[in-house]
Amino acid sequence: MKIHLDLNGPDPILGNASIAPIEFTTGGFHVDWETLATLREVEPRRNYPVSTFRGFLPSESVAVGEYWEIDDESALQLLKQLAENPSLQLWVNEEIGRWATLRAYSEDYAEIVFRIHATFELTDGFFTPSQFAGSLVIDRHLEELTYFEMSVPQSTLNFDVHKVIDENRALTDSGVCKIEMAVGEEITQNLTYTEEISAEEARLGLAKQCYPAQSIEWVKLEEAAETAKALDRPIHVVSADGTFMDQSC
Repeated sequence: MKIHLDLNGPDPILGNASIAPIEFTTGGFHVDWETLATLREVEPRRNYPVSTFRGFLPSESVAVGEYWEIDDESALQLLKQLAENPSLQLWVNEEIGRWATLRAYSEDYAEIVFRIHATFELTDGFFTPSQFAGSLVIDRHLEELTYFEMSVPQSTLNFDVHKVIDENRALTDSGVCKIEMAVGEEITQNLTYTEEISAEEARLGLAKQCYPAQSIEWVKLEEAAETAKALDRPIHVVSADGTFMDQSC
């Protein structure tokens, strides 16, 4: 079943944001590079018009598990609370995307989950989080935003950073950051939905929208020969020192 989603108020909507001091990088950039050591949110609190969050909704009625692109300007408005110069183009002039899906709905509420890829352009470099993952809950009767959250998921490494030396050289490092944004009080644990997919299914679906390689049927090396024989397919071996699912490499 497809449903229509909309937001019509109230204005303004207060957003809270934070970037915690970075405490770990593999090469010590958080200690030696002042720009990274002092990286903080632009504003801890900022008011938004409801139209900012309307940009996260689909333009047409959708069913659970359908995907759509988030409006560029809406994504950038939120990211500007975190950084002076956010860009949806990564530092290598690549655009991975910003996608959303309807994860669940009931007569009363709908939950959208999303994923955004962006870079913060620093005065002397580029800071690229692995991804911004989040969700928003809509009161379908009032057509109001009940809850919104967006963060860089915690992992062993969850950002990549480049310190520009000159027009031909840049030094690279990775590390762990804690970046969060939120509106309202978290209520998703207390909601019951009529139709839904799991958070994991939604997460993997969004990853496939951003990274086509996620649609490849990956198998462990020790299983490859048996699987290839059973499916009558050739074996392609890939060796990598980073992830195929985000920008944390």
